[in-house]
Amino acid sequence: MASSLGVSSLTPERKTAPRPKVVLLDAVGTVIRPLPSVAHAYQAAGQLHGIDLDLQTIRQRFYQAISKYSVHAFQTSHGSDDPLRTSESSEIARWQAIVNFVLSPTTDQQNDLFKHLWKHFGQAEHWCLFEDVSPALSRLADAGIPLGLASNFDQRLRPIAEQHLADFDLTLFISSEIGWVKPASQFYEHVTRELDCQPNEILLIGDDWENDVQAPQIFGWQALYLTRSSKPGDGDIPNSYPSLDAAVDAVLAR
Repeated sequence: MASSLGVSSLTPERKTAPRPKVVLLDAVGTVIRPLPSVAHAYQAAGQLHGIDLDLQTIRQRFYQAISKYSVHAFQTSHGSDDPLRTSESSEIARWQAIVNFVLSPTTDQQNDLFKHLWKHFGQAEHWCLFEDVSPALSRLADAGIPLGLASNFDQRLRPIAEQHLADFDLTLFISSEIGWVKPASQFYEHVTRELDCQPNEILLIGDDWENDVQAPQIFGWQALYLTRSSKPGDGDIPNSYPSLDAAVDAVLAR
């Protein structure tokens, strides 16, 4: 999922980068998106529990909550010495805080409302692939390049990937299972070790500047920036691509 960080600290990837031995992709915003949107899902869940908020209010509160309850902020507020540490239980607690912030349920409503939304976003039918994903992954697979997902998510990603990406042999690297979120170096270190590769043999494609480009490049990975939701200036960033097809073109041209 895309961050709001600027690009002034860009360290451009070398134009002569070799073809990677493994290509990994971020999940949300790169490969999958929620259907219906997050705001519509929250509104419907709220209405089922007697909470009626307009979509604009929900959108505004959700973006505020994502910042207020980022993993770093949430773990710090709970006294963690490692603010990029995560787990399945901490993700559940963090998302419950987000739901409470966005929908402001009463104490009696909180538990059922959260369970409803947690289950909703764990069901594959409430996610869809971007249109360019299957063709792009097919081209990489046909070129003999192993594929995987490297995502700040939880165990709910597995059934989603199993349904939508069943045609591909993907290795999943999920932050709640690894114990660290991107951009922690421990996340990239774990993945590199599991793949039994050198860092520069791994390429990550994603739509979050810090998590999917800056941090993995610092660790030694190759990285391409996907700018689906383009912002002014995105097109001027080296190794940035408006679609997954365009990013794969760049990989296969090496």
